[in-house]
Amino acid sequence: MEIDEAVKRLAFIKYLYNVGVEQARKPEPFCWMSILIFHDAVELFLELSLEYHGSSKRLKDMRFMQYWDELNPILNKKEKPELTQKISMERLNEARVAFKHHGTPPSKAAINDFKANVTSFFEENTPIVFDVKFADVALVELVKYETTKNYLKEAEELLKQDKIEDSLDKIALAFAQLIDDYESRKMDEFGRSPFFFGGKMRFLNSFFMGIKGKMGDFIDRTKESVEALQEAVKILSLGLDYKRYARFKLLIPHVDRYLDGKYRIVRIDRGSVGVPTVDDVNFCINFVIESALALQEFDFEVARIQEE
Repeated sequence: MEIDEAVKRLAFIKYLYNVGVEQARKPEPFCWMSILIFHDAVELFLELSLEYHGSSKRLKDMRFMQYWDELNPILNKKEKPELTQKISMERLNEARVAFKHHGTPPSKAAINDFKANVTSFFEENTPIVFDVKFADVALVELVKYETTKNYLKEAEELLKQDKIEDSLDKIALAFAQLIDDYESRKMDEFGRSPFFFGGKMRFLNSFFMGIKGKMGDFIDRTKESVEALQEAVKILSLGLDYKRYARFKLLIPHVDRYLDGKYRIVRIDRGSVGVPTVDDVNFCINFVIESALALQEFDFEVARIQEE
């Protein structure tokens, strides 16, 4: 197996791991699901490790704890260290069996321990097996929309330089481009989109209309309500998670698009959520990636009728 193919599959495993981490943060009983997700992520990693190193062992015949016995001799022959975290992963496996097959849920404390153990498993073993750091495995490789992918890559590089605001700018552009690109390929021959829920109302306010008093207030509030509804309905119609979008929107700057198709960043006060952190930026990057994956799941282009 080529390293490029392995890295793509590693990207999905890392995505699954991130889902588990987020699930583990939730209150009981929702956090219980993280045990199953963590176990799946680790098992996929072990299966990929065997395939990558050319093992002839039939994967369907493997039990979870047998992977160490199968992989370590292969790694030894290549003068590599052996896989770590065997004991902690055995505990994870036991907790998964107890929960899935016997209905015994893990405690919140145990879930936090497993989250730390699984994190260590990936951080320690990814360089051993694949000669790359787990932190360098890019989830963005799962995104098929090239412009969005390129913006996200720029955002990740800026984040490594601690340029949080600049990184958020690129993320905002990535999301705007993602939505516009997806919608543009769903228009009919008359330029109508099934995701269009009314035109922009930028200049339909009391100031531009020269109306003051209660009528002016009514116009402004109506405009705000209609714009908020347009935005919410579009996000929901695209199948995106609106609650996660709400947090995302609080963190990124506003993006305007001119008639010529160019985008403009409008940085806003983010006082309602404080100063953005590295974790906030990572959340925003992951949200765009998740949104792209959701759109990729059911993507299509409208066939155009050719004029003779």
